[in-house]
Amino acid sequence: MKTPTGKYAIIRSVPDTFDRCIKPDNHLEVSVDLAKEQHAAYCAALEGLGLGLIKIEADNRFPDCCFVEDAAIIVDDKAIVLPMGAPSRIGEEREVRKRLADFKEIFEIEPPANMDGGDVLKIGRKLFVGLSQRTNLHAVRELDALVSNWGFQVLPIQLREVLHLKSACSYLGDECILIYPGYLPEDAFSDYQNIFVHEEEAYSANCLAVNGRVLVSKGFHRTIERMQSAGFETLELDMTEFQKGGGSLTCLSIIF
Repeated sequence: MKTPTGKYAIIRSVPDTFDRCIKPDNHLEVSVDLAKEQHAAYCAALEGLGLGLIKIEADNRFPDCCFVEDAAIIVDDKAIVLPMGAPSRIGEEREVRKRLADFKEIFEIEPPANMDGGDVLKIGRKLFVGLSQRTNLHAVRELDALVSNWGFQVLPIQLREVLHLKSACSYLGDECILIYPGYLPEDAFSDYQNIFVHEEEAYSANCLAVNGRVLVSKGFHRTIERMQSAGFETLELDMTEFQKGGGSLTCLSIIF
């Protein structure tokens, strides 16, 4: 099956303070050393898929900075730098903006808009945007004002009880979307083929499909089998420490 393609991946190293990242459950203990090992395996997987890594060093002032996806979105030859929704993350975007400026024309969305890149799912000329605790309607309107001039359509989706849009769904390619039911309106992606995450494997809804493979979180066998049955080739990665921080596979890179 044909997946989205990319040439480069911006990644940001895991900070020594990652154990102080924003957690869905504050009782969870994060191993920074293990997170760094898992991040290294993730980067190796991206390189194995032919992506050139553009590396940004970690900043210990920002425990969540390895979740680089939230800082910007890519639209053709342009990058839109985002005002992330968590106050503790304001400032992470500066180094991302600098690195992207070597490749893309830079645009920005300004507060009081808030938007995380994890809430933006790009499929062709459509940008599906999750309305969440991190992304507000003001940001959706600003994004629409920008990208409508470039031939893109913005489609807001109201989320239920989930951090980001891409926590609940992933675009796999060939008009197929992996979805965990219940977090989104039932008709949110009615124009696409829906592959449903197994009801006991909600975390596996976030996958990274690129250059012919789908990177998936290790251990979610029933959902993985459903993707494989649909013709997608998968590669499992251990994501336990990033799961504790509310993140997953797409969160750790910006691919273009």
